[in-house]
Amino acid sequence: MRKVKIVSIFLVLFIALSSAVEISKMATKTSSLVIKGYVFEGDKEVDGALVKLYQNNKVVQMTKTKRSKFQFILFSGMRYMVEINKAGSITERIQISTEEKTQFGGKYLYEFKVDLMNTNKFKGVDISNLDFPTAIIKYNKGDGEYKHDAAYSKQVKSDLKKLRVEAQAKR
Repeated sequence: MRKVKIVSIFLVLFIALSSAVEISKMATKTSSLVIKGYVFEGDKEVDGALVKLYQNNKVVQMTKTKRSKFQFILFSGMRYMVEINKAGSITERIQISTEEKTQFGGKYLYEFKVDLMNTNKFKGVDISNLDFPTAIIKYNKGDGEYKHDAAYSKQVKSDLKKLRVEAQAKR
């Protein structure tokens, strides 16, 4: 009789723990993020810009813009870097994090515009700061969607403004 009680207790505990694990799996939904980018130089659409998608500092996909557009599908739980390069322009980098758990499973969509900058506008100026991402995109739990980091973008714009002023002073 005692063995039956012990086995019953273990069986109940096993079922309870199994249920808890299943519930926790359901709470962390996997999702994907479709990113669509549009590349411009001023008001002009850029065709043929090389766009690389990095994961863990390794290129995992490459494409060229067609009618200024490119698209990638990013999986949850990762950190990515998108790099856009065109001859005569400063390479643009955008960091995208899908590490944050999303509210819903399935696909999310994030669209953005990239405005490439001509290297001639920054002659004689140290632009090594532009090797860092010009934007960071990540999931915002409060809004339930992917958004760019506004504070980071504001700082980058301020740094760019200083570089433009410096470049104009050297002309």
